[in-house]
Amino acid sequence: MKRIQEKNWVYSLAQYYVNASFFIAYRRCEYIGTEKIPNDGAIIFAPNHTNCLQDALAVLALNHTPKVFVARADIFKNKKLRGILHWLKIMPIMRIRDGYSNLQKNDEIMRYAIDVLEEKVPFCIMPEGRHRPKHSLLPLVKGIFRIAMQANEKFGAEMPVYIVPFGIEYGNFFRFRSSLLVEIGNPINITSYLKENNALSVAEQMNGLKEMLTNALKESIFYIPDNENYNALLTLCQICSEARLSAAHKRKTLHNRLMENKKIVETVCNSPKEKTKALLEQCEEVFTLSQANRISANSLKTEHLTRRIIGRILCLIIFLPYFLTALIIDAPIIILSEIIVSKIKDKAFCNSVRFVINLLLAPIMYLIVAIFSFVHLAWWQAVIVLLLSIPAHAVVHDYARNARLTISDIKLLCNKKIKSLIFIIRKNSLP
Repeated sequence: MKRIQEKNWVYSLAQYYVNASFFIAYRRCEYIGTEKIPNDGAIIFAPNHTNCLQDALAVLALNHTPKVFVARADIFKNKKLRGILHWLKIMPIMRIRDGYSNLQKNDEIMRYAIDVLEEKVPFCIMPEGRHRPKHSLLPLVKGIFRIAMQANEKFGAEMPVYIVPFGIEYGNFFRFRSSLLVEIGNPINITSYLKENNALSVAEQMNGLKEMLTNALKESIFYIPDNENYNALLTLCQICSEARLSAAHKRKTLHNRLMENKKIVETVCNSPKEKTKALLEQCEEVFTLSQANRISANSLKTEHLTRRIIGRILCLIIFLPYFLTALIIDAPIIILSEIIVSKIKDKAFCNSVRFVINLLLAPIMYLIVAIFSFVHLAWWQAVIVLLLSIPAHAVVHDYARNARLTISDIKLLCNKKIKSLIFIIRKNSLP
């Protein structure tokens, strides 16, 4: 079997298609801080883990450079699947839940990982060890630091080893065609750190690196402390962030929204509890009422509900014929996706499933549409139909999203209690 880091022209060609499909899966994408990625050493990407396969694809889509990933070892038990995963440049890694006896197998895996890094092929490992769809952070596991320290021991004298914090933020963890923001943090130079702290024990060095990466990831994501105020703080940001951006005449980019959210959370967390108690209670009430009335968090953001409802209704009317056409074309993909998604217990997998099904079936759909069109229509009509069918999957999801949010906005417009609370929260929220 070929070494996992070896170049493969088929893989390289396929990556263009995968990356393009990945960006189509999101309405808005922003990558911030790509200039921070070092080019003089071995790179280990360390993303937060909230959305299963999509997190790895966000790293892959950073550029066209091949990257090697790790995934939980239990999915490698099937021999055929193991070969496919190897071709996809994915290596297994054992976890404690796989049994302490199996953890010894990680020694061999780490040797492979170090070989990858020595050839300056970027390596990606999720330092939280498991996924969780939440704007927070799980305690980091030590595997990433072991790999980095062993790599430095082998070739750190020739070139530095870096861990690059890779913050990933989704507008919605469960909805297809949401938004994606990647914030790349300042790289941690493992080689320099170990030289400066060579008097510490290995355990102390590892704990120091763990703290550095934890803090760097918190800086790169929309981090909310995972405590009893989580839902209230999230709701406060949803209500106030865009209004504050408008007041400051700032563009409503994903990055600016993230920065505003972080300011709000920092202000509340650093304020006396007696000063924030009433505000957080009001936000908690908005969260509870919104959930009970199935009002989207997106509806809480807007300041001009009536104007947005009218605009969306007009768009729904104008694009209805195109939506119905796109729905007919895309029906097999939509139906299959939703059947499978409905059976998944862990909803964090939903977008990954939708992405993979569209990735595999979209070319077949386009081929069928092309054959049918060129057989039954004039060539110029067939070309138009084919061009209109290309964005069909995105059109169906975006139209459904607009319809869903229009209903949500109308519910909020008619709910005097929530509207009153939102007004009070915006008026009295901390500066």
